[in-house]
Amino acid sequence: MPRPKYILSDYLKNGLYWKLTRTVNFPIYSKADCRKISELISLNNLTPISESTLYRLFLTNTRNNYPYIHTLDTLSIFCGFKNWYQLETHLNELQNFEWSIGKIDKSKVKANSLLKICIHRNELKSLYEFSEQFDETLEIEKKYLLGAEYFKSLKSNPNKNINFFKNLSKLPIVRESFFELLADPSFTIKDYESGLKYYLLGIKPEHSNKALQDFIFGNSLLLRYYYLNNKPSDFKKLGKKLFEEYNFTSKELNKINVFPRTRYLAYKLFYLNENNKIEKHTDWLLSYAEKSKQGLSLGEQRILFFVIADAFCNCSLINEEKNTQLKNIFKDVYTSLPANIFVLPLKKALPYLDQNATAIWKIF
Repeated sequence: MPRPKYILSDYLKNGLYWKLTRTVNFPIYSKADCRKISELISLNNLTPISESTLYRLFLTNTRNNYPYIHTLDTLSIFCGFKNWYQLETHLNELQNFEWSIGKIDKSKVKANSLLKICIHRNELKSLYEFSEQFDETLEIEKKYLLGAEYFKSLKSNPNKNINFFKNLSKLPIVRESFFELLADPSFTIKDYESGLKYYLLGIKPEHSNKALQDFIFGNSLLLRYYYLNNKPSDFKKLGKKLFEEYNFTSKELNKINVFPRTRYLAYKLFYLNENNKIEKHTDWLLSYAEKSKQGLSLGEQRILFFVIADAFCNCSLINEEKNTQLKNIFKDVYTSLPANIFVLPLKKALPYLDQNATAIWKIF
């Protein structure tokens, strides 16, 4: 008796990709990536799925997506669902949410979302009222989808984004879904520097742990941007503020999320301008990583590893020996990545280590 196949729409295929990359925490670029996912599935005592099946499903351009139901069931279980039916129902619910924010399935018709049209036409009053409807109770995946639509709309805007940032940056849903969940550390979005400044406007780190986290998050992204883009005046002013005027203690930093906490500690390397100070802080970071990873989940360890690795790779005074030491500290992280990543130089491995949502998930 032939095994049943399923006609997989582009939306469901992309949704399955999103769920899978969220589960393994690395993007799927090659057969080696598919091979690692196949291995991880088998290690979870699930029905094996070959690398060729995964490659055919996610990395070929064919529009004939007809996987076997048992393949979809296995992938669904691996992603934390009971079966494909449950995951399909969940993905359809997310699609209904996208329709509710004015997004149209582009596989069927070429049309921009209502959100995108409002941003591109600078019609922000209605967009403000629309965005204001959502609060912290919105499901996390819907926050990601909403943040992704803000991100895509702002990135593709042929006009300035300054009015959007000025008028909407204080809305809780915009702050969380766009600025925080869908951060843009490469500053690919027009006026993003100004956007972060509006995000930080009025934030006093001493007021609460959330204020401290927001303060460090936004300022750390700006510091990295100033350093990498040769803006010495802005860089020195902000560096002095972060590391001399405030100089947050470990006790304060331990109250906030691992991502901004590690950014603050790692980016201090950029601010130190004497070789002996850089060497001392590098050794301190390696020791900190060794100690801190013990109490962290695998996902949090990846964040810790990535942020320090990014700082090492962008600081010219860090030598290869230090990079190797860092890699060895996080050998356990490498076991959950494609086999060829460990042998790569740290800088070439960064795309697989990157834990920013915009780097991992193909939702743009």
